[in-house]
This record gives sequence, structure tokens and C-alpha cells, in this order.
Amino acid sequence: MKVTLTINHKDYSADLSQGQSIAITLLPNGKQPNHFGAPECVSETLIAGDFIGDTNQNGSCNVNKLTIIPHCNGTHTESVSHIVNQLVPVYQAIEDSFFPCILISLQAQSASETKESYQPCLDKNNEIITKKQLELSLKEFSDHQLQGLVIRTLPNETGKKSRVYDADHYPPFLTNDAMNYLTRRQVKHLMVDFPSVDKMYDDGQLTNHRIFWNVAFGDKNLNPQSIINKTITEMIFVNNKIEDGDYLCNLQIPEIETDALPSRPVLYKLI
Repeated sequence: MKVTLTINHKDYSADLSQGQSIAITLLPNGKQPNHFGAPECVSETLIAGDFIGDTNQNGSCNVNKLTIIPHCNGTHTESVSHIVNQLVPVYQAIEDSFFPCILISLQAQSASETKESYQPCLDKNNEIITKKQLELSLKEFSDHQLQGLVIRTLPNETGKKSRVYDADHYPPFLTNDAMNYLTRRQVKHLMVDFPSVDKMYDDGQLTNHRIFWNVAFGDKNLNPQSIINKTITEMIFVNNKIEDGDYLCNLQIPEIETDALPSRPVLYKLI
């Protein structure tokens, strides 16, 4: 099925039969990405009295109990409730089922090569995405096209699908200048292939998350200026066959009242 749409007075079409998922397939009890030393996602057979939810054990059907930490066990989408006391369920933060987005590919830079800032301070061996890189990559696109932004880091290794991020495998993140730039460009749905837009060990400050949702540094409450209809999706994987450029995105999530959920962003090429 093909659809037509207009973005900033320009007409586009998209083939909804040609969607390309940029979610990592999560394998409970198997190899899977992991962040911050969290327990892995596991699946267990439900046993209740005489009932065994496993056809391999002569059960009438399969019924599994899934244990998952969305923030750490793979592709996930989070709302502002990740950093505040008030609950804004993720599904309520996604106002449009489909939205235009841009996919860009960037090589993370060494923190020693930039004068851009981050709070707390950058370590010289940190790898970062900078405002300068974003400005160069996005200068051709209007804010209307940037309702969503997908950042693929280079080199784009398939090892990202099962990488365990720790002190020895420190992930890249954005500078505060970069995040301030994205808020000025009015990005509503940010998607990245690393586990957090913030530094992994940042003393719990989460400054980029706070900039994105306009929550005061050190505060755990929404304020009248906070922007709740925005999401951050982390630990995606964008196959190399998917080219940089204009897309229509369908950000698929279950309707559960919580701050973060496993998600499946699907991209449709805009022509």
C-alpha cells in the first residue's frame, strides 16, 4: 500500500509494504545487548499447580513469564518519566502514529578533539557526537522533516546487536551542545544506536535527557516548560543496506503505563 503526504509544502510518497525495522531482535536467554550491568532478559515456563506452560513438557500450550529491564535489555523507547516523579506513559508521548524523520550516519569523535561541553566533565577517552557534526549533516533538512532523527554511528558493526556495554566497552553519547541543538531544531523523537544519550557513568545527572525534555538540572519534577510529547529511543540497529536520508517512521510500542518499553521503530523510504 502506498501513501502520499506533504511535508513543508513538498509532496512525498511511501510504500507501507516496504517497512524496515531498526529494532534489535531480542533473544531471551540468548545473546543480547546489555547496559549498565543489568540482569539479562530471561524467559521462564509458567508453572501453576498441575499446569505446565510448555508443550515440550506435555503442557497443553506454551505460556512463558518474561523478565525484562527495557532500559538495559535492547531497543527501547522512554518518556520524560525516566527522570521525573510524574508518570507520562510512553504511548501518551507519541502523538502521531507516523512522523517524518531523517537518518544520518556519524563517526563518533574523541572528546579530546572538541571544545564542546558536557556536564559532568568529559573524559579525554570518551567518544562523542557533537553539535558541529549534527549541523553539517542536517543543514539541508527543514525542521518539519526533523520530527524524528535516527543516528547511526560508524563503523556500523553487527556486534552492536549483542554488545555488553561496560567500562571496557564504553558507548558514545551526545555533548550537551549537540542536545541543545536538537531541541532548537524541534526534534520530537530521537533514536540512537547506543544505549544512552548520556554518558554511562555521569553521577546520575542525565543532563542530555533533561535538556531534551526541558527538566531543570537536579530536579525530579516536571515544570510548566517541560515538553512531554517527546521520546528517546536507544539501542537501535540500522542495517547498512538502509541509506541515509528521508523516511516516514512508525514507532511501535505496547500500551503499558510505564516510563520505558521495548519498541520497534519501522522506517519507510520517502520518495
